[in-house]
Amino acid sequence: MDRSQLHTLLPHQGKALWLDALLEHDASTIRGLSGWHHLNSLGEHASPCLLFEAAAQLCAAHGALYGSDSAIEMALVGKLSQLQLHHHPAQRDGELRVSATQEAMSPAGALYGFTVHTDERLLLDGKLLLVLVRA
Repeated sequence: MDRSQLHTLLPHQGKALWLDALLEHDASTIRGLSGWHHLNSLGEHASPCLLFEAAAQLCAAHGALYGSDSAIEMALVGKLSQLQLHHHPAQRDGELRVSATQEAMSPAGALYGFTVHTDERLLLDGKLLLVLVRA
């Protein structure tokens, strides 16, 4: 799924959309692509920790694709935890591979574990609790 298709799945538009493509997904996992250019638009000193936004959007896309009782109107980050930056890359360009696994689901939200990789190296990981607002 490319960016134009993601615009129909998520409310994020233009520069607010930090996902460039969905690579694959099933009922418990999802993988996609983002890029350093999304972070760099915030300035050259923007922390790579802010890339959790790409992971949050990936998790929201998963919720939209696999919502069981009704469509998701909105997904909000209820809590970000266990965020760990594993290294500071010298170069901040190119693709980022973002993955998430749903660890728990309830009518009110979903818990995901996520990773962000650059050049096949783990850059960032953590947990996201999404609050799901159903239509």
